[in-house]
Amino acid sequence: MSPTSESIAGLLETLVNIPSVTGAEAEISAFVEARLRALPKGEVTRSGLSVVWRGPSRGRPLLVLAGHTDTVPAQDNARARREGDRLYGVGSTDMKAGDAVMLTLAETLDPDALRFDLALVFYDAEEGPAVHNGLGRLLREMPWLSQATLAVLLEPTDMNVEMGCNGILNAEVRVPGVSAHSARPWMGTNAVGAGAAWLAEITRFPVTPVLVQGIEFRETLQVTTLRAGRARNVVPDEMVVNLNHRFPPGRSVDEAVARVRALVPAEFGFDVVDSARSGDVHLDHPEVQAFVRRFGATIAGKQGWTDVAQFSAAGVPAFNFGPGIATLCHRADEYCPIAHLGEAYARLAAFLSTEE
Repeated sequence: MSPTSESIAGLLETLVNIPSVTGAEAEISAFVEARLRALPKGEVTRSGLSVVWRGPSRGRPLLVLAGHTDTVPAQDNARARREGDRLYGVGSTDMKAGDAVMLTLAETLDPDALRFDLALVFYDAEEGPAVHNGLGRLLREMPWLSQATLAVLLEPTDMNVEMGCNGILNAEVRVPGVSAHSARPWMGTNAVGAGAAWLAEITRFPVTPVLVQGIEFRETLQVTTLRAGRARNVVPDEMVVNLNHRFPPGRSVDEAVARVRALVPAEFGFDVVDSARSGDVHLDHPEVQAFVRRFGATIAGKQGWTDVAQFSAAGVPAFNFGPGIATLCHRADEYCPIAHLGEAYARLAAFLSTEE
């Protein structure tokens, strides 16, 4: 009997109720590992807090389904709850809904009967700094993953097919000043005042549409943190501004750095503190086209960063498709439509099992 949206929702509820904020995924990793080890076929490999299941190899093209198990911290939504046709809770949409669908696929499909060799990757630390992302470690430790014909990230896409992803750059700009007593400000240079005109200008950076293979991505530049001052009676000798830049596929990290640096006065300090490459758009890939045609899927660009970028860097074509809703990520009222769970399962099961 095929699983239903309701049965997958029961598994999702269990996953949501297992705390797994980034860095504390041990319990959910153990749960996933136990479920995968109970399968009659395939092999399970554990790497740190990540778990990989690899089905029987029959010389078919390799397809990888991937999802992260960590979440952002709860916002009074640590426990799952249902309201009508929605399941609420931290990680319900980003992205334990995708994980629940992946586990259900593994537990209900016969891997020998598929048209692909199949691997499932449940990885840790996606929501933290890129350097700790578990998928990067797995791609290094398991080079066979890089031989995949296609990877599907079950990130939240509202059942659309979202291609590629924007890259990320975080740069700290340091505006210099000279400290002085606030009663005698002429003895110093107020860093806030020195950077005020530039700050006013940089906050007006426009959201800029960029087309890649006919798909729209939006380039953004935002001031996300700002700090200055040592005490209430001291003229600030430094203002530190974090610029968060999202840049489209086709632009390298170095090009993004140069573009942002050109917007900052030369006398201001400029340090890149974090970056991640964009994810390539593979809309012309035959299997991607087959998936889109078969299900009449809406195509969009992935505005947020996902690990499509890491698969791209490893030479693996990839796209995002999942039951969650991207605009609800990291919100206190995050939820997943229960009907999406069964629909995502049905589409992926059909795609894995038979051609058009």
